[in-house]
Amino acid sequence: MRNLVRRLQKLEGRLTDATGLVPHSDAWFAFWEDKLARSMDGVDVDMRGFTLAVIDRIVEKGDREERARAG
Repeated sequence: MRNLVRRLQKLEGRLTDATGLVPHSDAWFAFWEDKLARSMDGVDVDMRGFTLAVIDRIVEKGDREERARAG
């Protein structure tokens, strides 16, 4: 199973989406996190292509920061 996941990730790394970025790359996450932040600030932003992977990453980041604060 691990081999299959690795092969899929390698294949995904060769692809780009409508943003021109490689899905699940740091640049891709930064792109979507910026768009989400602007949307939350009231800017009319096209969120087509937004995925749950971005939300998962934001939640994981928040959990890490909370654990770090709790010490």
